[in-house]
Amino acid sequence: MSPAMGWTPTQLGYCGNVHPAHDLAALRASIAGPFQAVRRQRGLQRQDSGLWVSAQAAAELQQPAARAAFLALLRDSGLRLTSLNGFPYGRFHGDEVKAAVYRPDWSQPQRLDYSLQLAGLLAAALPEDCDEGVISSVPLGYAADWTDERQARAEAHLLQLTAALAELKHGTGKTIRLCLEMEPDCVLERTDQALAFFAHWQALDPNHAHLALCFDVCHQAVLFEDCHAALSRLHQAGIVIGKIQLSNALVCRLPGDEQRRDQVLDVLAGFAEGTYLHQVKARHRSGQLLAWADLPAALLDPALAGCSELRVHFHVPLFSERFQLPELGGSQQALGRVFEYLAQHPDLRPVLEVETYSWMVLPEALRPGSEPAMSRGIAAELEWVEAQLQRHGALAGEPLREVQHA
Repeated sequence: MSPAMGWTPTQLGYCGNVHPAHDLAALRASIAGPFQAVRRQRGLQRQDSGLWVSAQAAAELQQPAARAAFLALLRDSGLRLTSLNGFPYGRFHGDEVKAAVYRPDWSQPQRLDYSLQLAGLLAAALPEDCDEGVISSVPLGYAADWTDERQARAEAHLLQLTAALAELKHGTGKTIRLCLEMEPDCVLERTDQALAFFAHWQALDPNHAHLALCFDVCHQAVLFEDCHAALSRLHQAGIVIGKIQLSNALVCRLPGDEQRRDQVLDVLAGFAEGTYLHQVKARHRSGQLLAWADLPAALLDPALAGCSELRVHFHVPLFSERFQLPELGGSQQALGRVFEYLAQHPDLRPVLEVETYSWMVLPEALRPGSEPAMSRGIAAELEWVEAQLQRHGALAGEPLREVQHA
């Protein structure tokens, strides 16, 4: 894309981890079903999309016949594959996921093998007019069980990965970058940590250009980071930001009145579901920042009563400003800061991808009642993104339709 241009509606996609696609058959069904429903609702002939390809599906796609049929499905479906989500390795729906989503981490050889399979697949699937693709991945691992030994093994695996990606580029002409995705309570959580790691990596790895960053807006908003300032520091440091995941964190502003606070916390408890890990960061009225590994633990802590604002790692729909009560809202201000930075820096053109994987674990009153309803919600998120980009002067052309979810 020319730096002078903005993003076109076709280039705005969403992450396929919202669909349960543990194996190749389910992945194909998600492309033939909900992906097509979203694309048609937007009135597009083609749409860039970031699929989640599980380890099982990736292994199945190593078979030549299966891969050829899969690539044909992408072409026939109008799905331009420019990005993959290589973060969840196994099942990501239905069963309890929690901290298992970080395993295998980068200290384990299975993560390397899986990522190399994804890289080969993406290089083969890139559209003819696109010679770069990105894969988001675990930010090394989960900090609670990380050690120096694991760090050393992770770096050894990443060195093997970037060497293989350099060889892949030499053989195919396609640049594939693995993008480490900062996440609360992981080894790479805050922008400061990412800056330190990439400074170290640029000095260590002759193929460091193949290792980049995925910036998830929800994650950094949960950490109370200013996303404009964070992007500025990363960009100025020469770190490649290969993908920005457009996501909305759950924000709870706790009132001082005890009775009202209890009402708010009762509603917030409806978000404490059992599938995913919902890390919580909070600003105490004393100015101190508190943290809990998951929302149920935060709700049981008496210290919560002294907090003025909680931010929860729960990906809520982008266009939603409030949830059931005025005190429960989203981190749309952080998204606005991202759009503002992108508009000010036309030389920065990452893949933009909506990532709201938690539609079906929202509290029942907010949950879509069917797959078509969820597809309509995803399409509305993409329309909202178009409108925001247009408002900031970063959309090439007009939004596809008037957006009702502003």
